[in-house]
Amino acid sequence: MDFIINEKRPFNLETDGFGALKNIRLSSEKDFADITAELRAKDGMVVDEENNVNFIYPVSALPTNHQVKLADGRSFTAMCAIDAIGAAFTFHQDTEIHSVCSVCGAPIHIVMQDGTPVEYSPKDLHALTFTLGEISNWAGSC
Repeated sequence: MDFIINEKRPFNLETDGFGALKNIRLSSEKDFADITAELRAKDGMVVDEENNVNFIYPVSALPTNHQVKLADGRSFTAMCAIDAIGAAFTFHQDTEIHSVCSVCGAPIHIVMQDGTPVEYSPKDLHALTFTLGEISNWAGSC
C-alpha cells in the first residue's frame, strides 16, 4: 500500500518486486512470493495482466471518486467509500475523505478522528455494504 501511495502508480510484481519493500521486514524473496500469492488467492489485491498491483485494499493505484488524506499528509484514492472510511483503521490514523455519491453525484466529505466520523456532509449520509461472501471480486463492484 505504501508503495502505491508514495509513488502514485501501480506496484509491479516483477520490476518493483521484493526490492521495493525494503522497509518491510521479509527474510527472503520467497516470503515476498508467498505473501503476494496469498493476497491474490484471497482477493486482497488485484493484479492485471502486466503484473501491476492496481488495487490492494483499501488503496487504488488507479483514480477513483474516493480521495483519502491521511493525518501524516499522504493521500490516495480508495477503491470504494467503505474502504475510504476503513482507511482510518488500516493506517491507524485520522483521515479526511472527499468523495461523490455513486447514485446522484453529490459531494461527500467525512473527517474520521480516532476511528469515529466527527464531521460529515451531507448530514443524511448513508453507506451500503454487503456480506463479504456475496461478491467474489470486490474490485469490480466498487
